[in-house]
Amino acid sequence: MRVFLNFFMVFALLFLANCATNNNSQNIVDKTPQAQDPWEGFNRGTFAFNKVFDKYLLAPLAKGYRIILPTEMRKGVRNFFSNLREPWTSINAALQGDFKNSGNSILRFGLNTTVGLLGIFDVATSLGFEKQKEDFGQTLAVYGVEPGPYLVLPLLGPSTVRDALG
Repeated sequence: MRVFLNFFMVFALLFLANCATNNNSQNIVDKTPQAQDPWEGFNRGTFAFNKVFDKYLLAPLAKGYRIILPTEMRKGVRNFFSNLREPWTSINAALQGDFKNSGNSILRFGLNTTVGLLGIFDVATSLGFEKQKEDFGQTLAVYGVEPGPYLVLPLLGPSTVRDALG
């Protein structure tokens, strides 16, 4: 009987708590600051363009790519292009004063380009040299450049002005 009474009390408490209202809730919502997007019209138009472009061109191409190439070959292609970004990562790490990661990226590039057959195989990670991702947007941030307004780029998607430059 006591279990039933406890269950009834919990049920009643939950039911009655959901019936409670707050007459000031509208005032609280009105005081919530709204995000400022000075380029909202451009961003919405670019987003709509990107959505159509993705639906009718990129998505079918990606599906065909996945059908044609087996997983191992897709990984090799991804590794090859990832290896090409290593020198840029090294430069940006050095500009940020992170010489350890700069040297790591140079070493990764050398190992993957030679032993990894132009970067198709990522041998550097298996040897303990982890991939770092540094770009010019991060470098600008280290030097105090503000991110700037939200920006949707054609084909590339959402960003900020600082990261779009990077």
